[in-house]
Amino acid sequence: MKKALIITIMLFTIILSACRSESTPVPPVSGDPAEVLGEPSGKDEFGNDNNWTLFDAQCFKSEIKGGKYVMTAKGLQGRACWEVTWPLLENFYLESEVKLPDSCDPQDYFGMLFRAPDNNRGYLYGLNCSGQFAMAVWDGQTMTLLAGPTSDTAINFKPNETNRIGVVASGSDYYLYANGEFLQQVQDARFLSPGKIGYFVRAATPNSFTVEFDNLNVWILEDDFYPKESTRPRFPDISLRPPQETGPTVTSTVNLNVRSGPGMQFPILGIAPENTTGEVLGISPDSRWYAVKVPVSVSGNETGWVSASYVTLSNPRGATIATILPPLLPPIVNAPPPAAGAPSATMLETTTIRSGPTLEFPVFGVSPTGAQVEISGKSEDGEWWAIKLPSSLAADGMGWVFGAYVSTQNSGSAPVIKTPALPKKITAAAPGSGAPAAITIEPVNVRSGPGNAFPSYGTVPIGSILAVVGVSTDGEYWIVNLPSDIASDNRGWVPARYCKSENTNNVPVVAPPAAP
Repeated sequence: MKKALIITIMLFTIILSACRSESTPVPPVSGDPAEVLGEPSGKDEFGNDNNWTLFDAQCFKSEIKGGKYVMTAKGLQGRACWEVTWPLLENFYLESEVKLPDSCDPQDYFGMLFRAPDNNRGYLYGLNCSGQFAMAVWDGQTMTLLAGPTSDTAINFKPNETNRIGVVASGSDYYLYANGEFLQQVQDARFLSPGKIGYFVRAATPNSFTVEFDNLNVWILEDDFYPKESTRPRFPDISLRPPQETGPTVTSTVNLNVRSGPGMQFPILGIAPENTTGEVLGISPDSRWYAVKVPVSVSGNETGWVSASYVTLSNPRGATIATILPPLLPPIVNAPPPAAGAPSATMLETTTIRSGPTLEFPVFGVSPTGAQVEISGKSEDGEWWAIKLPSSLAADGMGWVFGAYVSTQNSGSAPVIKTPALPKKITAAAPGSGAPAAITIEPVNVRSGPGNAFPSYGTVPIGSILAVVGVSTDGEYWIVNLPSDIASDNRGWVPARYCKSENTNNVPVVAPPAAP
């Protein structure tokens, strides 16, 4: 896009998205957004291909011809194919002219891609050759239809006719337009962060077709016309620990996510406000994340991870920054999808699922961004949602997620569920100086064997230091020393994913006991 748009959009690439806690309709502005919003923040009139990487691939061919962006679908039946350009947009009105093919199947589909977090996911809004509009989301594996296909008199659908299609994205709300007329509102919370934009084609048959796009215009929305009904997720603030001596530090340049590991797959522990300075403990092997010191109440090994892209490093003495291997990824919990019309929640972030509605309860695992689950109820303080889990994972069929991490639908009727009793706490044997040890990063169950099928002796809190006497054959569990009044064999099993280990390289491998 034009240089003016480069400046405007780059200012928006780090803004956090808003989310909606309830599926409450918000009416769009009256009239044609292109007229109401005035001059666009940026535009591409396709005088050149500076903003595009043109392709001639198996699925499609893209060209800049005659001041238009031209895509030819090569008849790869049922496959949506797209090309993206570089701007990252969060809340916006996006509009483009599209000229229908001179010959195509009624179900050939084409239009705009937006809020794409990478090159393999995103939302698609467009038209087919029978004059219907539709919106869908592709999560990398499944295409889910969110609206349509629906006919509307606002759409010109004869061959070679031109339509001006547009979409407003504001938080989890989307408003679809054709030729300046409002068509439908859609709500979805899978992709709320700034994402790429582009064009797509999808052939319904083995026959090819060609479609022309022109005048791609973007208006950045700042709530003047489409106010959000809620704010961004309310993650707790974290006060990073400044070093006692002059050493490497990082200072956040934005309100910064602090995660349990170096990657988006790890859950957020909290937010380091802009201009927060903290001690650097190390750096990830790919140099993209810094390990920083956090309070033990946040992470049992006092380590959190922040993206190197959003901090400023200070290392006045030129100290060597140690490379730290990332922790094991938390296990993914595959919760059953919600029944039609049931109260449900969509994960706005990688979300920790616990056995109860406080941070003192052990962790089952995490649910990835965009996952949808069924809601069973809410906590007494209204801060947590109970969600359905397989009974093989949770005996009561429930797990708990913190409300800031999710967007809910149809949740007004969810019952209040009494907080379960905290699991019994036990005191494990402490290791001697220099002996093999495990420090718990989270509260963990200590079981008689490796897995939920084995009975739990009780839990140990975050930050506990346990004496390690062995490791499971798959490396997923540490075997720790327990008093004989707790375990007759003096052994307990704790998940290695939620522990930091010390001096454990030479501990024996221990075969698991027979399953109960």
